[in-house]
Amino acid sequence: MTRAERIRSFPKTGWRNQLARRLNALKKHPAASNFLSYQPRTRLQLPFSGEWHVYWGGRTIAQNYHAAARDQRFAYDFLILRAGKSFRDAGEKNDDYFCFGQPVFAPADGLVFSRGDDVPDNPPGEMNAEHPLGNYAILDHGDGEFSVLAHLRHGTVRVQGGERIRAGHLLGECGNSGRSSEAHLHYHLQNTGIPFRGEGLPVFFVEYLADAEPVTRGEPVARQTVRSQRELGGQ
Repeated sequence: MTRAERIRSFPKTGWRNQLARRLNALKKHPAASNFLSYQPRTRLQLPFSGEWHVYWGGRTIAQNYHAAARDQRFAYDFLILRAGKSFRDAGEKNDDYFCFGQPVFAPADGLVFSRGDDVPDNPPGEMNAEHPLGNYAILDHGDGEFSVLAHLRHGTVRVQGGERIRAGHLLGECGNSGRSSEAHLHYHLQNTGIPFRGEGLPVFFVEYLADAEPVTRGEPVARQTVRSQRELGGQ
């Protein structure tokens, strides 16, 4: 099978086969959580500029297949859509995807707990199961709250472990590394800095637009278009 044929079929691992992914998710159940009513202390802003699409997000399995995982109970996957598509041309190259290479910013002040930057980006339609996060940054916001930003572009992670940064600091670029079949940004909050450990925490973003409506503080859900009301700039 050629790459173009593989991309067109995208068996359950790609964004295009949306129905298959959502039907598969519905076979699962949300993970038990001790934090359903938890109110995080960290004021989180969306970690990007411009309009992005919430592909997975929300508290139900139908909205968010991540909800089946204990550590990613409230996770998000974001990408950019234009005219209903996430890519230009045939979508055979990472550069065809609108979010690939877009800047990713720190959602809040924090200390860089760990980072990774040596995982190559996948060709569209393939995934790297050995390094599920791909290139990433994990930020310690204090109060037992840690942000995980994953699938960043190879060679673009700008921060170092132990570095103290402010909200809006440039972390790197959106990529397609790790367990990712198409360029997108994965984000979740958890109660430990160690990947795949601990429990996921609810994510409340502040000062953003959801489908062009202002939200002071809220939880975006799947199929919304979101945009930060703050001007973000890198360092």
